[in-house]
Amino acid sequence: MSHLSHSHDHDYVIQDSKIGSNEKKTIFVVALTFITMVVEVSYGYITGSMALLADGWHMASHVGALSISVIAYKLARSKRLNKKFTFGAGKFIPLGGYTSALMLGLVALFMGVESFERFFNPTNINFSTAIIVSIVGLIVNLLSALLLWDSHDHHHHDHDHSHDHVHDHNHKSALIHVIADAFTSVLAIVALLAGKNFGWYWADPMMGIVGSIVILKWAYGLCKATVWELLDGNSKLIKEDQIRTLFDDESDVEITDLHIWRIAPNAHACEVMVYNNNPKGTEFYRKKIQSNFDIQHLIIEERCCIH
Repeated sequence: MSHLSHSHDHDYVIQDSKIGSNEKKTIFVVALTFITMVVEVSYGYITGSMALLADGWHMASHVGALSISVIAYKLARSKRLNKKFTFGAGKFIPLGGYTSALMLGLVALFMGVESFERFFNPTNINFSTAIIVSIVGLIVNLLSALLLWDSHDHHHHDHDHSHDHVHDHNHKSALIHVIADAFTSVLAIVALLAGKNFGWYWADPMMGIVGSIVILKWAYGLCKATVWELLDGNSKLIKEDQIRTLFDDESDVEITDLHIWRIAPNAHACEVMVYNNNPKGTEFYRKKIQSNFDIQHLIIEERCCIH
């Protein structure tokens, strides 16, 4: 016998105001980045500044990556799609984060290769213009990071229940993108100042390689986290042992099969197989589990032991 908790609706992402807020912030950052890109590219063509053009088209790559995050939000929050998928469309959130992480990794690889080549084929740099462009890019990315940043997203509760814990990898990927860009802007400014004031032309490609290594590490961490959710890895928030412990006092209860996984940034599913000589009914287990853990989709099967 199985029991589904609450209702058959799986619109967890649609109902969550936190995810809705993250979507609005990401859209605003896309607009800000797009405006900056248009201004830099336009001014680059007018003045003939290759530094402005390069940074402008670099901004274009971020507009593309951040737009993927917006599309993922739209898909995950679609009522039509939530009805078509077994557990709703919440998986579009980590899918968006995974895609953005891949793009970030590719950009970092390209940056590393390009920087390495610059060691052997240095190019003339207009330091003054390049420094101004880097500062503009840094300001835009810091503003974007402040818009996306929310300390609650990075606060891990100490208690086991962890209610209202939203694991929005899509939002995290957008934040990492702008932080990575701000980080590279800082490295660029340091390298350009060193080149202009001390003649250290090697500093520019060196900082490029350092930046690419750090960003690759960030991209790998995000890929690893999103793949875990996409492939239904065991929940890292609610452990199997925590649920088994709830029934330690029930000597006649034996949990033989237990699965817990995340089906949306703010929702978990759990499947439990219980053997018991004195059947208690699935409602007994449901109440005990859901009074301790925030599990939105709970499936319980109880069977009698046969000796």
